[in-house]
Amino acid sequence: MFGVLLMSYISLNEILDAIDNLDLQQKQLLLRFLQDELSHGRNPFQSQLSTLSEIREVRFHEGLTCPYCDDSNHIKRNGTYRGRQRYLHKTCGRTFNDLTRTPIHRTRYLDKWPQYLQAMLQGKTIRECAEEVEISVPTAFYWRHKILHALAQDKPKKLSAIVEADETYVLYSEKGNRHLKRKARRRGGVAKTRGLSREQVSILVARDRNKSTLAQVATFGRLNASIVDQLLGPHLQEGVTICTDADAAFRKFASIRNLNHMTIHPDKKRYVVKAVYHIQNVNAYHERFKNFMRPFRGVATKYLSHYVSYHQVVDETKHLAGKEGIKELFHRSLRCPMKTIGKKLPHYCALQINQLAS
Repeated sequence: MFGVLLMSYISLNEILDAIDNLDLQQKQLLLRFLQDELSHGRNPFQSQLSTLSEIREVRFHEGLTCPYCDDSNHIKRNGTYRGRQRYLHKTCGRTFNDLTRTPIHRTRYLDKWPQYLQAMLQGKTIRECAEEVEISVPTAFYWRHKILHALAQDKPKKLSAIVEADETYVLYSEKGNRHLKRKARRRGGVAKTRGLSREQVSILVARDRNKSTLAQVATFGRLNASIVDQLLGPHLQEGVTICTDADAAFRKFASIRNLNHMTIHPDKKRYVVKAVYHIQNVNAYHERFKNFMRPFRGVATKYLSHYVSYHQVVDETKHLAGKEGIKELFHRSLRCPMKTIGKKLPHYCALQINQLAS
């Protein structure tokens, strides 16, 4: 529970000791606040989410590792601070705790996070989330992208048996950039060049029949076999059969990896081969992704990988209702340490997309 999580920062004895130092008027204010909390209560999603021990189990599910250098050796306990266990990594000399490099590290208003996560799962915009949770728009923006950045660090699952693969494209966007080197497009604009060009950003999606999914921003313009091999190759189990359209990049990739390759020809109205092989699941995933993105009215390309991961989590947890869905979203954001934090995040994302472009 977040209540338990907050209590782990300040012990009950410390709170009781602090009450003794309050004057009569302050004690009356505290009493009225507690009575209001007990009689009316807040949003039920604010009360139960995760304990600190649950966070530790999710965060270090593969063993205790340093969030700065990802090394699991030579780590020892290093005292406590505000009720939280600290650790020292002797190799790099850095100290950390259970929350270091997680979205909630050094975050205020922890009691508002469950309600914020609930608003995110409902697909609300940043401004709508800010209004509902009663935080500023910049705070809502940074909270969202800290969560999404953490989700984007999660490693894709291995794909097995029959694997469908296809790409989809979105228009390159510099939304939010106040120093454009080109004339700004109107909302819903189109590329200057007809067909596929480097104005389009390709997203590679692969999905097996167990609904395990790999979705990653791939490149600017058309895919090639080298990029497909780099993104998809390491995540295929042995003996898979890959189903794709007739794109040359997929044919060459299947040849390089010596995979059993079934080619689908939608242009010839051959949608299913041998009654089993098709790419309908991955195409349906593309459609769900486009529908998911529509309420946001476009996102900056430097944040596109965040929203690809965001949609994947929403798509995989849509069967979970209420608190279970919120808890799953929160726990997934804890699995891998963030690469960067705070105001460095937009610059980091911009560097990543520039590397992709080059």
